[in-house]
Amino acid sequence: MDSKAAERAVRELRAAGQLAEAARLVGQLGPYGVEDGPDCTTSLGAAVLEALGDQLAATDPAAADAAYQDAAADQRSYAGGATSGGEGLARMAVADRIDAKRHR
Repeated sequence: MDSKAAERAVRELRAAGQLAEAARLVGQLGPYGVEDGPDCTTSLGAAVLEALGDQLAATDPAAADAAYQDAAADQRSYAGGATSGGEGLARMAVADRIDAKRHR
């Protein structure tokens, strides 16, 4: 599956509430991922993985922790593709916010 097809599939699965299935495709979104949301600060992969972690937090803390860790790592990769310092800092702030969920 190419990255555009993976992006479509991830977006469709997330919209359908199938976060675990969407999370399995995150690695196919390319080395820096793709943007999510109007301000392009968060990567699609990080958004999906964070939502999965939120969903799992009450029932499976270890799985939630792993999802948050993967989300923060995906977001840091996305930050690596920033084209300006301010953009990179904003993207890293998202990674730090996600990573902080691991220590609750």
